Amino acid sequence: MTMMTCDVIVLGSGFGGSLLSTLLAKSGRSVVMLDRGQHPRFAIGESSTPLADTTLRLLAEEFDVPELRQLSQYGTWKQSHPDVTCGLKRGFSYFGHDGSGRFSPTDQLLVAASPSDHHADTHWLRSDVDGWFFRLAQQQGVRVFQNVTYRLQPQDRGWQVCGTSDDQSINLTGEFVIDATGGSSAVLQTLQVADRTEWLTTYSHAIFGHFCGVRPVVDVLQELHVDCGRHPFACDAAAVHHVLNDGWMWQLRFDDNSVSAGVAFDPRRSARLSDGRSVQQEWKRRIDGFEFLRLQFRDAQVIRPDRGLQQTGRLQRLAAAAAGTTWAALPSTVGFVDPLHSTGIAHTLFGVHRLARILTSDVSKSARTGVLAEYSRQVIEEIRLVDDLVEGCYAALPNFRLFSAWCMLYFAAVTSMEQAKSDIEGVPAFLRADDVAFRAMLVAARQKLQAAIDGGGDSNNGTQFEQWLRTAIEPWNCVGLLDPDANGMYAGTAAG
Repeated sequence: MTMMTCDVIVLGSGFGGSLLSTLLAKSGRSVVMLDRGQHPRFAIGESSTPLADTTLRLLAEEFDVPELRQLSQYGTWKQSHPDVTCGLKRGFSYFGHDGSGRFSPTDQLLVAASPSDHHADTHWLRSDVDGWFFRLAQQQGVRVFQNVTYRLQPQDRGWQVCGTSDDQSINLTGEFVIDATGGSSAVLQTLQVADRTEWLTTYSHAIFGHFCGVRPVVDVLQELHVDCGRHPFACDAAAVHHVLNDGWMWQLRFDDNSVSAGVAFDPRRSARLSDGRSVQQEWKRRIDGFEFLRLQFRDAQVIRPDRGLQQTGRLQRLAAAAAGTTWAALPSTVGFVDPLHSTGIAHTLFGVHRLARILTSDVSKSARTGVLAEYSRQVIEEIRLVDDLVEGCYAALPNFRLFSAWCMLYFAAVTSMEQAKSDIEGVPAFLRADDVAFRAMLVAARQKLQAAIDGGGDSNNGTQFEQWLRTAIEPWNCVGLLDPDANGMYAGTAAG
């Protein structure tokens, strides 16, 4: 039997758990990391953003882990780690399709996130990237156990974890435990933390997988004789969004030419999988319903995961607490909303940054308890803000113009944070969740959006909503969002 006592036990070895373990070990804490599975393994949540890149660079400097800088932009990633698969991400691309399945050439929105390929964001092939972070943790002295079956037991002064790892018995005692298990929520389940999913208003399911043979968007646009000359970047080098009648499709292209693709949809607005269709039949039905997607996927095949296309129930979840006296959970464990807006990686890194600071500071336990309570409050509020930003997009469907206008609220929040890099160093609230004025504006904007929807979402309603929103977001609009001269093509939004 392996018996160990340590400062921190980390449950879950995805990139968040592995990175936090690395930072704590680098700061002199003794860390043990456990995982019920092993690397490499399939995972989604793959699209990075400038906020994530900036956070990686801050962590590299603050905790003296220079390796992190290499993954903070596409150019240095390819130079340093060509064996770790990623994809080039220059921004966000959106393409609209009407209810009859036709692509509308006028319904396009491109928002730049970086000024060049070298300084670009990345899509993370998580099986490769999570494995890289896992190995980094091992190199920093983190003791790791994979294929673990364990039970948790809170104690007066910490935690005990007993179980087996590859048939080896383990008995661990730690002062503090981190729940980085995502939806498994190991600590939250043990402590019976209440579920608060009812606080979230977004309602979506998803079908997804990784494919080969997906035609690039630009090839289909050219086949349909659509002019791409105004695009501020190559539209496939992006988080591609196809805006559909009851949801949206994501497409993230990796450098091995495989594509992460999935459809997120509100089942209350469409036929359910329980109508008797298999997940493969439902996927085919959705692809066949849109001319553009039929052209893209006519020769596509699922290559990951080995078990084929995956389907989910409701994606949304939220717990009532994110931390206690001797425990804390990463944001992805506390809750999840939807892949729309690519918030997952950046929010996880914000949580890692905060917890690394909390657990390496020399404060009393009573003071740390107060800081952890604030961490808990903040994470929950951030998830609820993401919910507000996403729900409005679903509400606007199938109107591409209203959908695109509502997206500007996310871009106002994120670009104003990207431009204020000195603010980020203080680990502020993610996407301005603690900005009272921004939250109040968001409430008013949702009422205006509903009025436009109730009015039929015609051209006049769309114009009025855009005009109102342009004024409303002005305090956070430093990049020319909703500029009518841009006509949906934003090059000045790139992080400097």
